Amino acid sequence: MAAAAAGSLRRAGWRLWRGRAGLRCQLYPPQRALHASAVLRRASDEKKEPLASSPQQQFDSPPTDPQPDHEPQGPRSSYTGQGGQESEDYESEEQLQHRILTAALEFVPEHGWTAEAIAEGAKTLGLSVAAAGMFHNDGSELILHFVSQCNTKLSDMLEQEQKEVQLGKTEKKPTDQFLRDALEARLRMLIPYIEKWPQAVSILLLPHNIPSSLNLLTSMIDDILHYAGDQSTDFNWYTRRAVLTGIYNTTELVMMQDSSPDFEETWRFLENRIADAMNMDNTAKQVQSTGQALAQGLMGAAVTITNLTGLNQRR
Repeated sequence: MAAAAAGSLRRAGWRLWRGRAGLRCQLYPPQRALHASAVLRRASDEKKEPLASSPQQQFDSPPTDPQPDHEPQGPRSSYTGQGGQESEDYESEEQLQHRILTAALEFVPEHGWTAEAIAEGAKTLGLSVAAAGMFHNDGSELILHFVSQCNTKLSDMLEQEQKEVQLGKTEKKPTDQFLRDALEARLRMLIPYIEKWPQAVSILLLPHNIPSSLNLLTSMIDDILHYAGDQSTDFNWYTRRAVLTGIYNTTELVMMQDSSPDFEETWRFLENRIADAMNMDNTAKQVQSTGQALAQGLMGAAVTITNLTGLNQRR
């Protein structure tokens, strides 16, 4: 009996030593202890009942930290949603900005492309209106975010259409019809914000916004011509993109002044411009027409935006 009792005591002592060693391992590094403590306390709060634990679990559990639960180092952070639920999922500043700008689009028809619309969008996510301070006051980031979203939608639509053609589900469109449909689809994305779009164009024409705006425009034109089957590697690569860019810009200006049902005059104008581009005789004529179209487009843009924004009105 005495030998059995001594054996039991030795085994109990061995388990006690292992429990203390495990505790020391869990307490290094300190971030894991704090994180584990936070997880355990949240689980305890959610269940609202004490957890039954064995003597071994008592040794494995880190001591309760009276300080606020947070990780002292590292980029990961938690955020609280509108419903008050805390999430441990990592969200970068860029992802948070993306969510705020997306939510802000709902308020553009009322507040325009402004910090007020961004603040309202932040409120719908359960965030403070001070979140609008993450962005520039001119609303340019909201506009560029919207343009980028539209370009992505258009690219996805064209890619899906190409897949259906490859699978034999639909027939390939003639080039002129494809270009017309692609540009019309992209311009129709402006309709929910058409009353405020002159303001957006005027902001995008500011010197510090032109590089980003131009990059998004050329990216959209590249996608359209790519899915249209353009494989040119000579000078035509530039002329085709310049011509299509001019058509898009001038049609956009027409659209902002169009009061016809469903913008019928805009689509008629677009169809005529596509037909003109397809009927160009040679590269020289393309270059000449492109230069004229771009010059007229820039002059028309300046005059139109001045009129639409009321900058030329006498005070």
